[in-house]
Order: sequence, then structure tokens, then C-alpha cells
Amino acid sequence: MYEFKEVVKDVFVMKAPFSIVWTGVTLVRGEKNFLIDSGADAPEVYVIPALKKLGVDITDIDYLLNTHCHGDHITGHFDLVSKYGLKVATYAGGVGALTDPASNAVRIRTRFPEHSPAPQSWLKGVDPDVILQDGDILEGRLKLISTPGHDTDCVCWYDIPTKTVITGDSLQGGGTPTQGIGFYQSLDDYEQSLKKLSALDVENIILGHEYDGLGDFIIGKEKVKRALAFCSELTEKYGALIASYVKEGMTDDAEIAVRLINEVGCGMPEKLFLPLYTVTEHRKRLGI
Repeated sequence: MYEFKEVVKDVFVMKAPFSIVWTGVTLVRGEKNFLIDSGADAPEVYVIPALKKLGVDITDIDYLLNTHCHGDHITGHFDLVSKYGLKVATYAGGVGALTDPASNAVRIRTRFPEHSPAPQSWLKGVDPDVILQDGDILEGRLKLISTPGHDTDCVCWYDIPTKTVITGDSLQGGGTPTQGIGFYQSLDDYEQSLKKLSALDVENIILGHEYDGLGDFIIGKEKVKRALAFCSELTEKYGALIASYVKEGMTDDAEIAVRLINEVGCGMPEKLFLPLYTVTEHRKRLGI
């Protein structure tokens, strides 16, 4: 049975299955209880049973939050709101994607149609009850940090008492086997987000998946520092390799993506649309 496990004091994570990887659902307990992300399945499948095993009823959740609005992170939102009446708090920059995640999926999955699966047209959105700006603190506990790059609406939630950052997919490391490499839709934004996180007083990081070179949880200031540096160094490595491939005469983005994955990736994805975003961002930066 899937269950929430305490990672740091009063911060629990459940690894809900998603494809060949997992998606993290985080519970922050205290005077108010926060559920961050809801996984890729109906909440009755994993989230609610895991909460009950911990002694938490779904009605004990004061706020339902999200790190971004991709299907593997917010599929459960609709049922949690429509069936159980959970209150939703979200980032102002992600309201459109939260209310209409299906259109958001279409946007992502139609840029490279030959290399993309069908959009998740079945995704259902929810309306937020509380809309937060970058830097706002929810109930004196969780600070919202806008960290675009992977997508425009990506945020991290900074748990003030434990100095723990729940990052979702804001930190990519070397990617997951379903991506092959780190996936960001904006290289500029991703780099700025890494700098932003590096400037914070962070002692722990909770990731949304198990990322190559990062793992799942990063505990301790020095490990946090090394992890952020690793993400930054990897973007430079991608850029240098892509530049060398083009210099050799490679011009096809898909061929470049496959070669990059074979050299420094963590698994060949069935579809190349995610690494293609990364490759094209670097080629744009390099002017090639």
C-alpha cells in the first residue's frame, strides 16, 4: 500500500505511481494542513487511503496546493474539490492552467506533433479560492516562490519552520527515464530560477520525481548547494554538447536529442517532445 512518509518534521511525501516513475504528493501538517499536488490518478486510488493510514481524513486538509499544472501533478484536484470541497490556493501566474489544464496539455503536446503523445484532453480544472503572488506566505507557514523554466506556472513552496522547499518539477537535474534529459521550456527562466533558489536559506529539498543526479529528497545545506550547482552545470553541459553536434554538421533537432540522451541521458523516452524543448532552447540561445 502506498503511504505518506515523514521526510522532515511534519512534512510527509507519498510517491504515487506515474508511468514508469512516480509523482510526489506532499502533506505539510501543523495548525493548518496543506496537500501539495494530487498525483496522476483519482484521489480515492492513492491519496485518500494513504492519508487515512496516517490518521488524516481528507476533511482535515485546509488547503490544496499545486507546484504546476501538468497532469501528473493535478489530476486529482477536480475530485478533491468537487467531491470533498477542498479549498484551493494557487499562484496567480497559473490560474489559467489550473482552470483549464486540458488546454495547457494541448499547448505542450502540439509544438512537436510528430514526437508527442495525444494531449490529455480529459483533464478537468478547478477554480482557486485563494490566489497568491510570488513571495506571499500562506497561513504564516508556506511561502510561494515563482520558479518558471520547466513551465511558466512552476512554483516552489518554502516551508518556513523547516527551511524545506517542495519543488515539484522546478529542479530537473538530469531528468527522468520518461524524459531522457532535463526538460525546460525556457532556458533563461530555468537558469534564473536556479539562481533564485540558490539565494534562499534552504536546508532541504523535496522533488516531484526521482531526478537523475538528484534523487528524491536532498537533506542538508551542503547537499542542497551541490544539487543546485549540479543543475546549473548540467545546462552548460547540454549547451556545449549541442554546439559540438551542430558544428559536426547535425541539424535535425530529433537526431540531436537522441544523441544527447545517449551520451548523458538517463533513459530513452518513447516520445521525444520533452527533450526537444530543451534542445531547441539551447539552439536558440546559441543562435544555431
